[in-house]
Amino acid sequence: MKRKGLWLWLLGLAACSAPFNYEINVLDYADLSGTFTVGQGGISPNPKTVGPVEIQYTPDPRVNLTGVALDYKVCFASETPGASFQGRVAYTAYLGGDAGTLLQEANKLAEGEKDISGLSTGEVCVEGQAQATAAQVQALQSGTFYVGARISGDATSGQEATVRYRTERFLLRLSGTVRP
Repeated sequence: MKRKGLWLWLLGLAACSAPFNYEINVLDYADLSGTFTVGQGGISPNPKTVGPVEIQYTPDPRVNLTGVALDYKVCFASETPGASFQGRVAYTAYLGGDAGTLLQEANKLAEGEKDISGLSTGEVCVEGQAQATAAQVQALQSGTFYVGARISGDATSGQEATVRYRTERFLLRLSGTVRP
């Protein structure tokens, strides 16, 4: 009887939890856009740092986060008419629980790169998806977390050119369970 009672209790507990899915649009909290220069010597500054941006919310103790996925898209466009470009630009997104250590390797969430020769005729976008680590999920669960990015690469231009970066999508998709 004892074993059967424990089994029924565990089944009841499992039945009380429901799947939880929620999106945090980081762009609702911060503008992750700006400029940097590209010349014969490359990107300046290299790397270009974006953030850290602090995001706070009141966590619901009934929610248990088990996963976080990032969906991002960052576009680059030249603001200097006639400039020609070569090389690559890399975008690295970070998420962590502390502003001071945000841009460390352990907090890297996603990374993508793109050839920027197309900047002379239009914009070039870097986009992708990534899964957060257990430590990053814990930072989100705490109610205060930080996001940021670095733009780097070996891109060059025949003349000093200003490049605008614009974050078009920075969505954090949270998943887990919620108790009633």
